Amino acid sequence: MSKNTPREWSYWTENKLQILSEYLPAFNVAAKKSHERIYIDLMAGRAENVARSTGEPIAGSPRRALASSPGFTRNIFCELPQNADKLKADLHDRFPDRVFEVVSGDCNITIDGTLARYKRFSKAPTFAFVDQQAAEVHWSTLQKISEFKSFKAKAELWILMSPVSIARGTRGTNNDIFRQRVSRLYGTDDWLRVQRAKERRLITAKEYRAEMVNLIRYQLAEQLGYAYTHRIPMLMPNKTEIYDMVFATDHPAGDRIMRHLYKKAAQREPAMMAQAVRRAKEQRIARSGQAGLFELELPEPEISGEVLWQPEPHWDPSTRPWW
Repeated sequence: MSKNTPREWSYWTENKLQILSEYLPAFNVAAKKSHERIYIDLMAGRAENVARSTGEPIAGSPRRALASSPGFTRNIFCELPQNADKLKADLHDRFPDRVFEVVSGDCNITIDGTLARYKRFSKAPTFAFVDQQAAEVHWSTLQKISEFKSFKAKAELWILMSPVSIARGTRGTNNDIFRQRVSRLYGTDDWLRVQRAKERRLITAKEYRAEMVNLIRYQLAEQLGYAYTHRIPMLMPNKTEIYDMVFATDHPAGDRIMRHLYKKAAQREPAMMAQAVRRAKEQRIARSGQAGLFELELPEPEISGEVLWQPEPHWDPSTRPWW
């Protein structure tokens, strides 16, 4: 895929971005007493994005942050050089009056300079979106952001964790290099204990995904000192967790708001999943030339956020017998 080709996203990405769109203005309302509010996007992405099933454009996280009302006073978008210039031009065209910076380069390398430039705003409420694919962000980067604020609650973190992608990467041809990347994500080799338990079939694939996500939550709480952490799985049509969104905050308002939005996301997900399956079947039928010969019949999804998602506490991974 060339750098000028719009990136295709599935329904679970749309659901994730909908949570972001709803959380950002709520964050700013809760922080309205502060004159400055900072948004950090560590992997801001391409300017152009489309839905895989329809080809319709999807607003990425930078556009959603700048469109937020109320909005942030300082917006920082980190992105690799091959995408940064086009992203910057797109955002300037769409939001000429908003204050933002596009930081070109590897966020793990640029983070020190970025935070230094905003040091005078270190008392400001801060939200960081970490939309990685597998293991691109380093634990040290997360730690630096969490320590950026010098007043009251730490910077909030919303992190994509994909044990599915990590498991796939560990089976690749360069698996030793990839495993080093995962160790940098966790800041430790402890994740290998989970990996070995899976390889020895001491835990199932589902348990592996839960343990890998729990480990990052445990570290956020016990090492960085976050008061609240949450996990919400984003599911594929076969109900496998394609990735999880992990939220960390010190503020009870952030905890309360995100719990509410996670439940709403769980309510949306079955309908979004069913729609994606329906569209995929329609496209296959159209390609086969059998359109109109029969109707698609899919059951209506059960809608019950209270049943589909409930917050669960993290646990000490060292208590597992295989640890």
